[in-house]
Amino acid sequence: MEFQSGESIDVYRELLPHDDWQELVRIQMTQHNYPFEVKLLERPVKQNRNIYDLSDWTVLSHVIMTDTSQLKTFLNQLEIEQIEMSAESKTILSIRKQGQEIVRVTNDSVSMYGVVYEELSESGTEYENFFDAVLPYATFPIEVVFCGRGVLNDEDSIHAMTLNDTNWQAAFEDRLLHLLNRKEITSGFLPTNYSKPSQQTLENFMTEFMLCMPYNFIVTRDANGRFGMLDHFCTNGKIAHFGNLRHGKQI
Repeated sequence: MEFQSGESIDVYRELLPHDDWQELVRIQMTQHNYPFEVKLLERPVKQNRNIYDLSDWTVLSHVIMTDTSQLKTFLNQLEIEQIEMSAESKTILSIRKQGQEIVRVTNDSVSMYGVVYEELSESGTEYENFFDAVLPYATFPIEVVFCGRGVLNDEDSIHAMTLNDTNWQAAFEDRLLHLLNRKEITSGFLPTNYSKPSQQTLENFMTEFMLCMPYNFIVTRDANGRFGMLDHFCTNGKIAHFGNLRHGKQI
């Protein structure tokens, strides 16, 4: 296990069961002391070519947050429309501390900067590696969101379930094995001589829903608000878990 500092983690809002991006913002900000610089930006009609340059975005609000109650009121009154993953964002909430951005919220994602996350070596299947790392520290019940967008159609690629014990395999078998019946999963991703298994198993599922495909995710959240994420697209093949820090991990 290796801890990486000074990195960032992106969580797509579609993968938060309740789109509670405000809570991710609060958790991130608890790692720092007030004051914070908070800007709400709107995309200009004609944006410059550098998508990372926000200098020509319209500033809708620019506030210095000095205490928790002020932040709570601000976030409770703020609405940032949710859009699909990787769609072009129209609004950005940027929060900085001493000139360094610590969290950014867009229409499709929450980006947390300066995080410390645990990078795990692969052992066994990627799914097993992830749950073996997350479950020993988790408090049940655990919400799990699975996204198979790299394989399934967008409109029904996201599936939510709840774990009440460590038997995540049973939840997958109950809620996800039926996806093996989908026609599109065998087109374009698997060998031409591939045939559907006569018996649906978790091993078959893991083979067809490989997490190395872009936009395939697993996101977990336990009863104490500790998040975990397995995402090869945003973390470059790494496995990260992060949350309300009981084990020295910081988001």
